[in-house]
Amino acid sequence: MPPCDAVVNLAGKHILDVRRRWTAEYRDEVIRSRVETTETLVAAINAMPEPPEVFVSTAGKCFYGTSELAQDEAHPELDEDSQPMGMDFPAELVGLWEKAAEGVDTSRVRHVKLRIGIVLGKIERKSYLGRLWRIGRARGFLPIIRLPFCLGLGATISRGTQMFPWIHVDDMVGVILHTLDKNDAVGRFNAVSPGIVDNQTFTTAFAQALGRPVVWSVPEWVVRRLVGAERSSILLRGQLVRPRRTLEAGYEFKFPTIKLAMKDLVQKVI
Repeated sequence: MPPCDAVVNLAGKHILDVRRRWTAEYRDEVIRSRVETTETLVAAINAMPEPPEVFVSTAGKCFYGTSELAQDEAHPELDEDSQPMGMDFPAELVGLWEKAAEGVDTSRVRHVKLRIGIVLGKIERKSYLGRLWRIGRARGFLPIIRLPFCLGLGATISRGTQMFPWIHVDDMVGVILHTLDKNDAVGRFNAVSPGIVDNQTFTTAFAQALGRPVVWSVPEWVVRRLVGAERSSILLRGQLVRPRRTLEAGYEFKFPTIKLAMKDLVQKVI
């Protein structure tokens, strides 16, 4: 490790890469890309004669797990002090990931643990195809779903009542910078917008921003077939995650509502 003031670990293979079939080999690849990378990084930090002042480790909101809820049953509210409401593979993965980061020497390094929601990045026109469909390349979660929405085939997932913990990419960067600069920021912080919505509300907001309809929903069995049973809970079961400690630490979200976020993120090209 070179001399540095701070280390932020964002490494990890995308668990929802739909281009990759969900196999035991890919499952192990996802785990290693997070756990082994973090263990190596922590060992390097601990070995430094003069370590950085702060280490920001990241993991996902999937820590809180999922559980089957009745159709009219409300999602339990979860904050940084909440225990998982149910265990599935994504929750187990985050548990291993966070455990790997806990090896950092906290007697010498301030440790911030971020649990990140679904990051929404800006969509920009960067190609001829982008002109045709009013959309171009993007970063974050939106590239995964942009094409069917552009074709007017956007859909809610299952009943659409599962909660969708999201965060604008600018707020994601903002939370990282805020915890780096705030000297008393230690421990867990949820990097999710305070304006959490369910899947149907998110889907409708995205489609409206694109000027496209939402006319159908994807059955659960199709989602399981496409992404595999182990990771399907990310899309089929949500968590009502609140950024309580993040707000208490003084961070002010630039995009606290999905409407504001979509207005900034989606640029239609006529």
